Amino acid sequence: MSNLVSHFKNLISNDLFLRMSVYLDEKDTLLRKAIETSICTVLVGVEKSIDFQGLLHSLDDLDVVDEQEMDGLHSSGLLFSSGQLFLDKLFSAKKDRISEMISNEVCVKSETARAILNLVAMVILANLKKEPPKNLRSLLESQSHTLYGYLPRGVKLILGIPNVDYGSIHLKEKEGAFFGFSFFRSKK
Repeated sequence: MSNLVSHFKNLISNDLFLRMSVYLDEKDTLLRKAIETSICTVLVGVEKSIDFQGLLHSLDDLDVVDEQEMDGLHSSGLLFSSGQLFLDKLFSAKKDRISEMISNEVCVKSETARAILNLVAMVILANLKKEPPKNLRSLLESQSHTLYGYLPRGVKLILGIPNVDYGSIHLKEKEGAFFGFSFFRSKK
């Protein structure tokens, strides 16, 4: 699991992606962006969880659906709501605000953002339960800047991540020298 975002994106098969695209009636590019944003949101939530070990132990209590069972859930419409319990444990009261912000920032419908966030949570949960990495915490910390880069500003704000733009910090340092000369200086 060198790159977590790519790893979890690859877990969503093309067949499942096409079914989501038809069911949710969204453009492919927007759907892909919503999936990437949701994956990063869930992973940042796992990284920032206060009771990290308790969260991993709570995976045993939750029912996880694998890829074959997702086909049956798709026909009944339950596919996109199965990850709610995990999201409740992860984000508690922020879950609805996060899905609304993903909807606003990625330009997808609210139902699409909510459904994809639930689906991605279920996929990540199923994978973590099946193959729990020994060093998940350090892996998440090492990739945190990559994860933060995928997140839109509004989602970062809700998750409590500072909106730091490193290019603007560099500009601020040189701002004094850059704006030191002015044509409008008063003559003494």
